[in-house]
Amino acid sequence: MKTIKESERETPVIEEVDVVVAGGGPAGVAAAVSAARNGAKTLLIERYGYLGGLATGGLVICLDETDRYGFGICKEAVERLLEHEAAEVIKPREKPGIWMEGTSPTGAEACRFDPEILKYIFSEMISESGAILLLHSLIVDSVTDDGKVRGLIIEGKSGRQAVLGKVFVDATGDADLAALSGAPFNVDRHPWGINLEFRIGNVDVKRALKWKEDNPEPYRELMNRLKTEVGMVSWGKSLYENVVWGHGPHFYDADGLDVRDLTRVEVESRRRIVAAFKFFKKHIPGFEKAFLIDIASQIGVRETRRIIGEYILTKEDEMTGRDFEDNIARGIFGIPYRCLIPKNVDGLLVAGRCISTTHEAQGAIRNIPPCMITGQAAGTAAALSVREKVNPQELNVGLLQETLRKQGVRL
Repeated sequence: MKTIKESERETPVIEEVDVVVAGGGPAGVAAAVSAARNGAKTLLIERYGYLGGLATGGLVICLDETDRYGFGICKEAVERLLEHEAAEVIKPREKPGIWMEGTSPTGAEACRFDPEILKYIFSEMISESGAILLLHSLIVDSVTDDGKVRGLIIEGKSGRQAVLGKVFVDATGDADLAALSGAPFNVDRHPWGINLEFRIGNVDVKRALKWKEDNPEPYRELMNRLKTEVGMVSWGKSLYENVVWGHGPHFYDADGLDVRDLTRVEVESRRRIVAAFKFFKKHIPGFEKAFLIDIASQIGVRETRRIIGEYILTKEDEMTGRDFEDNIARGIFGIPYRCLIPKNVDGLLVAGRCISTTHEAQGAIRNIPPCMITGQAAGTAAALSVREKVNPQELNVGLLQETLRKQGVRL
């Protein structure tokens, strides 16, 4: 590969704080709020112009497992959504506990929500906590010294800048900061591939669903035809009675860390979603006067890097409902603190879908509520590590667990 040599340069330091959280998705918001509430001067850095990640910009507008992880900051976010009349709880219908590859076991409660209101709620939670927020900032490098993360480099409209901190939390989803810092990791593609979500408005949803129910064979033939023409595109109910939530075609040959693949999926997905929208309007009763509200502004990548941590959570751990002495949360299985600590790097914790698991186990912790729970634990641990003047791997786990219990976390 042809290369160029860049000249040396001095990078201005714009912030020095206790805790730096990289990534403003659900895990990062929970981490920053928790760190700030526990007394740490905290900075949250996000590459987009809004908070929420795939929950908001990605239009993943259903919180799965709000019963299993309905505590702590996750519970608070759901309660705020309900106060704004921007969510509804859906009770489980499936038989509980059946393993499903790529996602959580069946039988979980869920919560449909309005992504724009969640953006607002997350911003309010950050503001109320006292954390500093920096949007439109892409993390491009890590500053390490003798194996410890001391800072990171961001780029954006303000140029190239540095941020220094005492403890860092990687909530980027792709373990970007961990990888830049030299932490070991594995990379896999999720069995569901990569895709974009979308919403269609002004739909007579009741009429459309009744026609689908009354005409199963014609509907199946239509969907097979659509699949042949543009790929597998599905739709269903959303929070609002005249709006449907749709899933664009899944791309299984795309690498979520390759910008060329991501570009191809973005462009091709939009082409196919618009074609599917026109197909729905033409063929499905209830869609005649529909319009396309939006296509997700953030691409739906489910799995890329997973750190290799002090413990690697396995499918067997999850299926058997295993508990650990260092639990930082429990849904139907325990999540050990060691899964948040990458090997070979000091001063760094990881939260969200890129914590230390096997490929098979990752699907059961990548949903929004468990990501928020690991974020809350990582933020709390970061603040306590600063207070106790220790590296995160040296933190007294009993102290962490006691603090999390006081926050309403179920261990």
